[in-house]
Amino acid sequence: MSRVKVLAVIVNYGSEQLSFLNQMVNALKNFEKYDIDIIVHSNQALEINGVKEVKVFDLDDYRYLPATCRETIWEHRDHYDLYFYSENDLLIKEYHFDNFLYYSKILPSNRIPGVIRFELDKKNKIIYPDYHGSFDWKYNSVEKYKGKIFAQFTNLHQASFLLTNEQLKRAGRKFNFVTIVEDKIPFLYRIKRKLRYWFGLKTKKFYRYDVLCKTCTDIYLYGGFKKVICISDFDKNIIHHISDVYAKGEKGRYLVMADDQKMDMALEKLLKR
Repeated sequence: MSRVKVLAVIVNYGSEQLSFLNQMVNALKNFEKYDIDIIVHSNQALEINGVKEVKVFDLDDYRYLPATCRETIWEHRDHYDLYFYSENDLLIKEYHFDNFLYYSKILPSNRIPGVIRFELDKKNKIIYPDYHGSFDWKYNSVEKYKGKIFAQFTNLHQASFLLTNEQLKRAGRKFNFVTIVEDKIPFLYRIKRKLRYWFGLKTKKFYRYDVLCKTCTDIYLYGGFKKVICISDFDKNIIHHISDVYAKGEKGRYLVMADDQKMDMALEKLLKR
């Protein structure tokens, strides 16, 4: 059986999280079923074992540093089976790749498998940083394929994406893959907002992802896909955000986030549908 060829492009800014970056690189290089080339995009020169290349960028606005990764991925669109983009502090496991490829085979072509990030707080309790504010599961989105149960989560950000070669090229036909898409309020949302205004009803605010998040969320918003999470294998579809910055409230990043109890209640509700 031939091994899967993977291009992994990781973004790094500064030296604060180099230990996390090294953990990621070591994990990727130890995958048994995958031949992985790793390219790091950084604002400074780095010496990292196991990396094919470090590309150094001098930008006026480093919020756009993650987006440069999409350029490198698109340049290599004919050379790999699987493409992985990530921020430098996600501890990816080999089973994440295995699951992604399996789910991609059993899902309709307009569905794309995703993950949900988790962190550990100072008491080693699991929390979910992307499950905050108005973000929640779409409880009417449950679908079943080959005995697996999937659902959509309203927060599309996961600080990473995985794409097969076919999915990458499909996304590239839908939008200019190398540039960040300018969000526009959808036409139907504008009509709905106007109607609700006429009847004196409140309308939920249209959420725009920031530039950092859009490196991955553009894929799901404009690539012709609906991002789904396999909830019947939920524990194998969460990924550790190893910096734990939100759970520990570092540098004012504290959010009111869901813990494992709230997540378990939501999953129970979904699995009953």
